[in-house]
Amino acid sequence: MSSYISTQSISASLRRTVLTQQAELASAQIEVTGKRADMGLHLAGETGRSLSLQAQTSQLAAYSDANAAALSRMSLAQTQLDAISSSAQSMLDQLLSTNNSTTNAETIKDSAVDKLKGLISALNSTMNGDALFGGINTAQAPVADYYASGATNKAAVDGAFSMAFGMSQTDASVSTIGASDMAAFLDGPFASLFQGASWSADWSSASNEEITSAISPGRTVSTSATANETAFRNLAQAYTMLADLGAQNMGADAYNVVVAKARTLIAAGMSALTDVQARLGVAQATTTSANSLLSSQKDILTSQIGDLENVDVYAAQTRVSELQTGIETAYALTSQLQDLSLVKYL
Repeated sequence: MSSYISTQSISASLRRTVLTQQAELASAQIEVTGKRADMGLHLAGETGRSLSLQAQTSQLAAYSDANAAALSRMSLAQTQLDAISSSAQSMLDQLLSTNNSTTNAETIKDSAVDKLKGLISALNSTMNGDALFGGINTAQAPVADYYASGATNKAAVDGAFSMAFGMSQTDASVSTIGASDMAAFLDGPFASLFQGASWSADWSSASNEEITSAISPGRTVSTSATANETAFRNLAQAYTMLADLGAQNMGADAYNVVVAKARTLIAAGMSALTDVQARLGVAQATTTSANSLLSSQKDILTSQIGDLENVDVYAAQTRVSELQTGIETAYALTSQLQDLSLVKYL
């Protein structure tokens, strides 16, 4: 029995081989990047598991991104709290150096004005347009600017002073106010301006509810502070009484009452401020720890996805070289076959 072989059939076979190898080469060149050319074909029944792992990885990445934003917010808040604390210490040092003298009363007043402006500015600081100390109300400045035209907090202080003494803080008769009357005013009508409904109505638009962040699956922490903290209200009260009750024009006895009360409030404010900073510090440490755990979990999931989806790049490169050689050989053979002619042998 004999078989029929012709150059045409051999050439057709070579062309089919070239087409097949070109298709394989296209896939192999994709897999050189480390990814499968046809992931569905490769994974088959494991496709669902791969998608699940990818979804978990995306979720962990979302937590990490949110945590990074929360850490940035808390870090900036801590910077502002440090500035507030430093300013309060400076004011307290000035008051402690007065030695019950009115000699530096004007200087104390000017310093208190600066401290009050600085406190309001720090509490109204923002990050990416969101108020740091507004609690969950991040859309507006938490504290009214005492020195702005028509300020509600300034109007409240003026009204309380006039109601108590029948004069304004700039009146020369401020010098006649007695120590006991001033003490009663500071502990009563004036103090109430920095408490409860009066503070919310005239000073603060901040929410009492702090921002709570989900730092990992099933775990949340408070990652902000609010301008309604006792620390800030104490400092605002102390600075305001020194800056805007006409203390520089008071008699020595009334002035010393104001200074003593301001010292107490600033000391209490600084102590409460330390608590705020410590609370935020714990939240920062907790969030950082959660991020480290998230990173480890993402690494594990990424490794599992890699085991399912990744390609041996070295093997893929070797396969590309083999296919390219095979295609070149096929082309060469086809060319030689096309050059064969019976006429040449006659």
